[in-house]
Amino acid sequence: MISRRVVSLYRGQICRSLPLLFVMSILTTASIYAQDAVRPSLAGQEASEARQEDVSRIPYNLLLGPVRFRVGATVEGEYNDNINYAEVNTQDDFIITPSLTLDAIWPVTQLNTLRFDIGIGYSFYLDHSEDNTDSVLIAPKSQLAFDIFVGDFRINIHDRFQLQQDPIQQGALSNTANYGRFENYAGLSVLWDLNQVLLQVGYDHYNWISTTDQFDYEDHHSDIIYGSAAYIVNPTLTVGVEGSAVFTGYDNNNNPNGMLNGNDAYSVGGFLELAVTSNLKVRAAGGYQWMDFDNGFVLFPVPTIFGTLVLPTPDHKHLEDFYVNGAIGHRINAQLSQTLSAGHENQLGIQSNFITLNYIRHTLTWNLIRNVLLSTEFFYEEGQESGGPLNATFFTVLTGQQTGETFQRIGGAITLGYQLTPHVTLAARYQGTSKDSNVFLRDYNQNRISIDGTYSF
Repeated sequence: MISRRVVSLYRGQICRSLPLLFVMSILTTASIYAQDAVRPSLAGQEASEARQEDVSRIPYNLLLGPVRFRVGATVEGEYNDNINYAEVNTQDDFIITPSLTLDAIWPVTQLNTLRFDIGIGYSFYLDHSEDNTDSVLIAPKSQLAFDIFVGDFRINIHDRFQLQQDPIQQGALSNTANYGRFENYAGLSVLWDLNQVLLQVGYDHYNWISTTDQFDYEDHHSDIIYGSAAYIVNPTLTVGVEGSAVFTGYDNNNNPNGMLNGNDAYSVGGFLELAVTSNLKVRAAGGYQWMDFDNGFVLFPVPTIFGTLVLPTPDHKHLEDFYVNGAIGHRINAQLSQTLSAGHENQLGIQSNFITLNYIRHTLTWNLIRNVLLSTEFFYEEGQESGGPLNATFFTVLTGQQTGETFQRIGGAITLGYQLTPHVTLAARYQGTSKDSNVFLRDYNQNRISIDGTYSF
């Protein structure tokens, strides 16, 4: 229950509809199994057998022995009127992205299940070929996971990875078209089901590697330890405590593009999960965060009266702040469902020690016509960098003033999907994003229109 918040603490995301659905699925599971009497264990043999039944229902288009495969291919065409996220001298382009997805699941034994999911693709820019994908793109959902059931324990061993380059996911970025990075989480988690009490602990080793020279100063690794304890009060209410410890080190300490600081971060808090009705689920969490950085400054090139110099620009060495987040899943009727999330958190910075972020996000799914799906999305966020070179001058560096960018972003999207045949799905999407920054020439407006077709073999 803590792992998703730990992930968002260290790398911000905009497109969060899938994580929201994941959170609400956890919520739903907790409320289903919350019984005053003894209930089936979430980690025992019955749970494993139930999962086997679920596996047998998963649609597939290739069966090799006991392994089920689902393969799909997509071609997307997009027009983007501001690929470089700029306020002036904007660049527009048409982008073609073919991609292939493969989902495989193998019930190795009655109690153990191996799963492999991967999506790969490549983006071609028709007018700005220099922005073509550096290598293959790897979809965020890609993973290799192995579930082991032993008594009342469920052990999950996993490796989750992605390779992306679109800057839209990071609000602190402007004036760049390529934010290429590879991210990898490898670790394990253990769930112990004690009927009314659920205990979970986990460990992940995280690597962030830039695929462009511009951002290679961000290369870092983290060791993440997390845990939670949940108490099922009654069939509709679950309460618990959660905590994490994250130890981060940066790999390029003498990089001419900049230098960020290693740090230790801790969080502790509580959460509540409530099934108000069978169609309305609520989750709320809150607590306290600590971050201790190696230095109260970061090294970056800064314009001065003597030219551009690499200077130690002031930054906060310590952070003590609260965190809070909440999610609501509401099935309004058979045709409409929505999710709403909001929160306050601190993340590692792009050119500063950390960014304080407040956000609200909403998605609404419409299923009004057979074979037609309409969804709308909205988000608003405001961020404050703790310091760093943005807004810094020779005089602020001399006086030790902690400067940094303050920004607000607002955006939304509308997607229309149509199931043309059992194997072919068509979709059209519009997405708009606007950023307002207190730093000169870091505002932008961006509009994206795309159409795609997917074939499931």
